[in-house]
Parts: sequence; C-alpha cells; structure tokens
Amino acid sequence: MERLRLYAQSIPITLDSWIGAFVGILLVRILFEQFSSFRPQHFILIDLPTIIHYGVSFLAVVVVVMIILILFTKTSLQEVSAISIFGFMVILIPPIIDLIAGGVGGYQMSYIFVTWKELLTRFFTFFGGHINSGITLGIQIELALVIIFCYIYTYTATKNVVRAIGAAFSFYFIIFFLSSMPSFVALFLEPSNEPLTSVVRSLASSNIIQNNIHPDFSASSLGLVNLGFNKMMLGVGTIILTVSSFVLFFLEDKKKLTALIKNCRPERIIHMLLLFVFGSSLASGEWFNSWIDVQSYVLALLAFTWAAMFSICQNDIHDEKIDTISNPNRPLVTKELSKKDLETASKIFLGLAILSAYASSHYVLFFTCLFVVVYFIYSNPPLRLKRVPILSSFLISVACLSVLMAGFFLINPDKNIVAFPPRLVLAVLIFYTFISNFRDIKDVEGDRAMGVKTLPVLFGVKKAKKLIAGTGFILFLLIPLYLKSYFLVLPALATGLLSSYFITTEDYREWKVFLTYLIFFVLLIGTVFYR
Repeated sequence: MERLRLYAQSIPITLDSWIGAFVGILLVRILFEQFSSFRPQHFILIDLPTIIHYGVSFLAVVVVVMIILILFTKTSLQEVSAISIFGFMVILIPPIIDLIAGGVGGYQMSYIFVTWKELLTRFFTFFGGHINSGITLGIQIELALVIIFCYIYTYTATKNVVRAIGAAFSFYFIIFFLSSMPSFVALFLEPSNEPLTSVVRSLASSNIIQNNIHPDFSASSLGLVNLGFNKMMLGVGTIILTVSSFVLFFLEDKKKLTALIKNCRPERIIHMLLLFVFGSSLASGEWFNSWIDVQSYVLALLAFTWAAMFSICQNDIHDEKIDTISNPNRPLVTKELSKKDLETASKIFLGLAILSAYASSHYVLFFTCLFVVVYFIYSNPPLRLKRVPILSSFLISVACLSVLMAGFFLINPDKNIVAFPPRLVLAVLIFYTFISNFRDIKDVEGDRAMGVKTLPVLFGVKKAKKLIAGTGFILFLLIPLYLKSYFLVLPALATGLLSSYFITTEDYREWKVFLTYLIFFVLLIGTVFYR
C-alpha cells in the first residue's frame, strides 16, 4: 500500500487525463453490462440519457469517495485523485461476476425499490442476500472489496483503527443511500405506496418528459418512463456531483475556491437568474406540477450560473492586461489565482453547466450552449468581438435573450419558437444592445490602452456617459408603454432618472446603476406574473 501511495503522489495527472481515464473505464463497464443485464427487446444502456445518467452517478460516487478519503486520511487531492481513478477500474468486476454466475441476462442491475422497513433490513444485512436484481452479486462483491480497501488505505495513512473503520462505514453508507435513492424519494412522497408506483406517478404528473422530447415524437409508455426516470436521476446525480465537487475543492484549497467565488460578479449572475424567472413569468403553463419540475427549474438556474462562471473565467484570462489597469483587484492580477487555475475552473464550470442544462431539459441545454458560445466569441480570440462597438453590446443582448427564452420554454407547453413573441425578441435585443454599454465606463482606461473600441473610448467618458444615460432613460420609459402597464410608469421614470444620475455623476459606481436596474426588474417580473 505504501508503494501505491508513493506512486499516486508522483504520477503526473491533470483534469483532462483523469476525465479521459474515467470515461474509458465507464464505457467498458457499459459494454459488459449490456450482456450481464440483458433483457429481450429492451435497451439497457445504449441510449444517451442512460449513458449520461450512469456516468454522472458514477462520477458523483467517485468524488464522494475522494472526499471521504481526504477527510479521514488528510492526504492530498493529487494522491486521492490518482488512487480513485485506479480504484475506479473495480466497476468492471460486477458485470463479469454476474455473467459468470448467471449468464447473459441472469442478473439485473438496478436501483433498490423497496419500502422503508425493507431498506433498514437490507442496510443492516448488507443487502439481505438479494443477488438476482438491484444490487446484484457482482455489485455486492465489488462493494465489499472497496470497503476493505478504504479500511486498509486509511489505516496505512493514519495508523488509526477508528479512522479506518469510519472511512469504510462512510463509504458503505453513501453507496447504500445513493443506490436506494428512488426508495428514499418515494418515502417522502407517498410512504404508504410502493416506491416504484410513487416514482412513476411523479414522472407522469411532471413536465420532464415533454421537456426532453420533440413535440411530434411518440414512444411506448415504458420508453417514456425510462426517459423520464433517467432524466430525474440524472438531475439528482448532478446536484450531488455539484455539491460534492465544491466540498472537495474547499477541502483541497479553500483560498483559491474563495477567490473564485469572490470573483463571480454577483450582480450579473443575479441579473441572469432574474431574466430566467422573467421568461418563465411570460409562459402560460403551470410552473411546478411535481417536485421533479422544481428540480428541473433549479438545475436550469444552476446551468446558467455555471455558464456565467465559465464566461467570467475566460474573460479574465483574456482581459488580464486590461484588468491590471481597470480592475486591479481581480484574482488573476493579484496572483490569488493563476491562468492554469482559471483554465481548470473554466472546464469544471463548463462541464457542470452542460450537465445541469441537459438534466433540466433539451430547451435549457440549447439556450445554455447559445449563451456560452456567444460570450466565448465576445471574449476569446480569434474573434474577440468585444473590441467592435455596437456588435459587442448586441452579443450581450443575444446572451440575455437566450436566458429569457430558456425560462420561457422550460415552462410554456407550446414549444414552437413563435410562441415566444417575435416583437419581444426585437424589444429585448434593442433594449440590451443600448443599455448594456454602461458596463464599459469603469474599464475605459484599460480598454483605451489595449485598443478596445467602446463608446467611452470613442467619444470620451463625459459624452459617452450622457449618451448612455439618455438612451437608458428613454428605454426605461418605453417599457410600461410596451407592456401597457400604468403601474410601471412611475417606477420606470424613477429608474430612468436614478440610473441617469448614477451614470453621469463624477463619482461613478457601477453597482449603483445595477442595483437601481435590478430593483426595477423585480417590480417588472412581479407585474407580469400577477397581471
């Protein structure tokens, strides 16, 4: 074990190489499980929702195991990540054992669907001798091996029996909880009913199926239930993976994680989330028919949050020289984070954004991808279109529109593109193309030095401020006219006057403009939602 630890500490490993190894092992396991869990006229794994569901579930388990090992052994992320990817090959054992013991299709791997009394019995009896379905013979042998490994590895690292037992038991507890997740969900929904029945009822009452298929697509009831179940459990797994990932990186380097969080531009993220809610308020459908719809909504909000964090990291990487002049407190400038740190964080945020969006709905996935690529061509070479006046602001308006439409189509039952009013598309593009120019005022010195042609650089700060403030004032006044809402006239007037004052004042502070706008936006959402 000591030799394994020394090797794990010295082996070169990156996020890309780790993910590549993970995917390779996962796909081999999927191939083998096709045979061990085969059922006639039923695809077990070779469809995208199931593959991603399984992949995220396994990844969540691995990350949780890494947390357990770090907590109980106090070893480094480098060592634990290497140990975990080597240990991950143990997932190849269950389908092989099941094939040997039961032949093709002899044992059926699945989640555990039992009542709470049976759950307790199986927990305290190591799955109660049930080996033909659910946690099959192969999986039980796999888990026993990993439990033993957790004990030996922890004891070798700490020479402490209590810590070793704690690590082994924690692993068993987590695995049992995750493999029984549908039963725990059903326990809170309808304790008196069979878990499988409760889950199917939740799927049928939710919008998860219609949000993940083409409106003209038809399939058998079993096929639709399988799709809905995969998406439901993918959502659960994505949330667990997200939380556990942050815990893991907090344990490894809380200073860097804190620097990332402080750099998140909270006013911009809040604005995006409000845009999403505004889009939903324009829809005609019921927001939440089931807890699954709530989960899908939360995942959509997370998707755009992580997409924004990806864009922020990428922007900081390519704006380093500008930020040394205009934003000297950015973590890349202060050396709290390196470019390598931001690149790694970018990949993680992008992965979480795509997974969260996919788990939410196909519509959220499309608009999240649109948001990401728009900001990519805005900030990144070779295009780096933030250097082009008006076009740069237009791209921001497209990004805002993508968030708004995602919120709309997640809720609205009519998925035709024209269900979202084309006139509103034009209004949103015009509004944000002009109103978003205030973002460039604080960066004028850095932009001028780097040759970025913003309005403050082209016209000078004073003239640009007057132009931006005047345009914004007019646009705010047009909002109640467009919506035909008398209630919004006075708030729009006040917002226009205050934002104009905050923009043109000598002591310019961007947060004051943002706060004024966000307060008005909340009133706007409430007006649309309740009218």
